[in-house]
Amino acid sequence: MESNQQLDMESLLMQYFNKTSEKIVFVDNHGQVIAMNQAASDIISLDNDYEVMTNVICNHCDGYTNEFDLQSCRHCFLEVENVGNTSFQVFMKTTRGTVEPFAATYQTIDESKGIKAFTLQNVSPQIERHDKMYQRKMMQKTISAQENERKRISRELHDSVVQEMLNIDVELRLLKYQQDIEQLVNGSKRIEGLMSKLIDDIRNLSVELRPSSLDDLGLDAAFKTYFKQVEVNYGINIIYQSNLTMRRFDNEIETVVYRIVQEALFNAIKYANVDTIEVEVQVSHGKLIAEIIDRGNGFIKTDQPKGTGLGLYGMNERAELVNAEINIDTQIGRGTIVTLEVPI
Repeated sequence: MESNQQLDMESLLMQYFNKTSEKIVFVDNHGQVIAMNQAASDIISLDNDYEVMTNVICNHCDGYTNEFDLQSCRHCFLEVENVGNTSFQVFMKTTRGTVEPFAATYQTIDESKGIKAFTLQNVSPQIERHDKMYQRKMMQKTISAQENERKRISRELHDSVVQEMLNIDVELRLLKYQQDIEQLVNGSKRIEGLMSKLIDDIRNLSVELRPSSLDDLGLDAAFKTYFKQVEVNYGINIIYQSNLTMRRFDNEIETVVYRIVQEALFNAIKYANVDTIEVEVQVSHGKLIAEIIDRGNGFIKTDQPKGTGLGLYGMNERAELVNAEINIDTQIGRGTIVTLEVPI
């Protein structure tokens, strides 16, 4: 009875080995293929001479997903002496010339002979579905962020530009009926003052949307202009330190760094309850590093962010565009440090 069950189990396992879409490869302790199923031929060509290959898996691998990168060879499982039972996502070159993602397992099945089993399951459909869901979610958040920005610009225009234009309109109407020269002169001066303020407000709004100095002169000049504007508009003292001088970077990097510093500074102005904010922008050890430091209220990271939370979300999303990292160090009553590190 046990013999029949063993034969049935062997038969079932052999059928599974031959018919499954899962790619199964057995390798010895030299990395040479000693057996594989038909499905694995999509990855490893039967025409190849594996006798001279020192590591067949490595020769077909295009990197695996770990804490360092989406596709990396650092701390590869093949270099680990005690393999154990390892699961990961790996990118393999197919015989069609494509590079595709697989969910993989790699484990020792015979320690005395050093035989290991390497199994692969194509996860392209799952990743495509996940990407579509992620893109849809990102689109919703982007639309929401755009709508919030439109509302903010609308409020700025209504509260400053439109009101000042209405004031100018009233002054001009009154001026028509003035007969006294002195009153005409005084009215003209008031209109001149209103026009000057209107121009400043429009210029400030333009700088917030996209400063021309960022495109023309780079980050350092753009920050100096923006921080002067912040000091005037909000009464906040900005202590700015930089070693950039006139150095330029990729356009996308400059935009991302500018926007993240702008957002972090705006958050500090709104929530930190301070009158001084420090901003440091340095190039060091192959990285562009920006720090925004306030010594104000601080917050608990696990708390729901104040406002919509789109500020923190937007900073992280922007950072990902240039493979940058953002770290937020904060303590209640001691303030917040936002650090951005961009590889250059």
